[in-house]
Amino acid sequence: MVESLLLAVLLTATQDADPAAAEEVLAAPEPEREESPPGLVSLLDYQIAQVNRLDVASGRTKVAVESNAPSPRSGSFPVRFFIDNTSGPRQVITLTIRSTVAGGMHSVVRAVEVNAGERRTVNVPVPSELRYGTVRAEGPGITEDSNASMYFQATYDPQRVVLSLSRPEAFEKYVGKPPRYSGANVQVHAIPPAEAPGELASYLGYDAIVVPDGATLDALDEAQRRALEAYVATGGHLVVGGAVRSAAIFPLLKAIRPGTTRYGFGKLIVTTGAPSGEVALFREELGVSPHGALPEYERRYNSDAKKDLLLPQATAPLGRFLLIITLFTLAIGPGSVWVARRRGPAALLVTIPGTAVLTCAAIISYSVVADGFTVHTSSYGYTLLDSQQHRFITQGVTAYYANLAPSKATFGPGTMLVAPSEDRREKYVADLLWKDGLTLGGDFVPSRTYREWGYVSVEPTRARVVVKKKGDAWVVQNALGVRIDRVVVNVDGRFFTGGPIRDGGEEALTAGNTLAWSGNVASSRFGTEVRRVMGGAPLQHHEFLARITGATLVPTGGVSTRIHDAEDWVRGEYEE
Repeated sequence: MVESLLLAVLLTATQDADPAAAEEVLAAPEPEREESPPGLVSLLDYQIAQVNRLDVASGRTKVAVESNAPSPRSGSFPVRFFIDNTSGPRQVITLTIRSTVAGGMHSVVRAVEVNAGERRTVNVPVPSELRYGTVRAEGPGITEDSNASMYFQATYDPQRVVLSLSRPEAFEKYVGKPPRYSGANVQVHAIPPAEAPGELASYLGYDAIVVPDGATLDALDEAQRRALEAYVATGGHLVVGGAVRSAAIFPLLKAIRPGTTRYGFGKLIVTTGAPSGEVALFREELGVSPHGALPEYERRYNSDAKKDLLLPQATAPLGRFLLIITLFTLAIGPGSVWVARRRGPAALLVTIPGTAVLTCAAIISYSVVADGFTVHTSSYGYTLLDSQQHRFITQGVTAYYANLAPSKATFGPGTMLVAPSEDRREKYVADLLWKDGLTLGGDFVPSRTYREWGYVSVEPTRARVVVKKKGDAWVVQNALGVRIDRVVVNVDGRFFTGGPIRDGGEEALTAGNTLAWSGNVASSRFGTEVRRVMGGAPLQHHEFLARITGATLVPTGGVSTRIHDAEDWVRGEYEE
């Protein structure tokens, strides 16, 4: 309710006001300086992570892995492999990490092609739920396997994990204070900029990323710069020392100034000197946090547990099953007595197993009729449309339930899954195969098991919204790829509303704003900053805000589903 009133005031306050006043309210915000609440963790209270290398494989090709790196509390982070192929042939090396999570063994696999005589560092994104693992490397040049065991430093609130793209001494010089190794709440993992990851998934879990020297950004290759920018756009905090020389690295900004600037769902913090403890440097929460199922004992005794589920299929139809079981009991009890009297005791050798088979068939048939063989989903998301770079920046959550597990799901290289992280709920992860993106198998959505997955995604799109003037009226053309339920646009400080509009359709807009921002049953899965960016910030000139129902912009992985419920909010600039 508060969010609804806030957006209504923000969107309508300037509609009938003086034009000059309207322009002042709708002007783009300046970089801001945010004060941290007392007691917030400071970057000055840090220690450098003491990592070490373990031998994984040897032969003509040698492979080592970095161990004892700090593990974020949620999201994902990279495991760094070091491949020395100076004596080996050109080959494909398969790197495998296996770990036990929530009572089950899971694996993360990445295959990389290595040239003859090459040395390289390979980053393998893994879920933060991994606390240890066994590591293997396989390839034609590998003849000995060390079967190494790797461990991570677990972190807990209020501890924060920071990735620094620099040498440790460069980070210490930037902060202006030596590290301390007793009770420091900030774990800093410093890596050479040349070895920085080139995909979003490797950055996702870090509370902040620090680049002590802004010139480092120019030295990164294109994949590294895109991944770092995607981290900020999806909700991360990037701290840059000095100045950002090329504004093209951050295309959502027209100019980059010192201070804190909101960037997509995240923040870009540019400091000319060492950041003080008063500046809020760390992301407080991941943008999306799916809910795992409550433990069995709580589901049994907590009547509100079902209200937290996003799918009705996730609740077993106890009433119908009890009816079938009651009929079975009557058939086996009084029915068996009747059969024994009429046909003799020997007939029970046929009727009792037959009744059991019929009962099982009835339960299975009901399950097939009620749930079918499709994957049932409810999906909710918040998406920023970057029309200049032709991409969707999405935070989403999807609940799944299936009679039969889908064989696989495949996502683009700009998408990463987020697993539940709340301690009081059941935890789970899935096997991950990295090859031109992310592929998951049957444990992505196990049979007859309720699953929620969060999604953080930056993916290319040709979608757009076009607003044109025809005669005395403004019209909107929908090219988002889905039906728009309702849309509001800001044209020179005046608001116009329209909808519903089919995909590919066009509709005249009416003056005023009749689109009220509201939450949904999945609002608790999203961070406050995500909701603020979508509905709490004033709608600027040349921007639109659209509500989509019945379809989803959250990545599907190519899994065919039957949508029970879906709602997406999309915000961005329209074309003329």
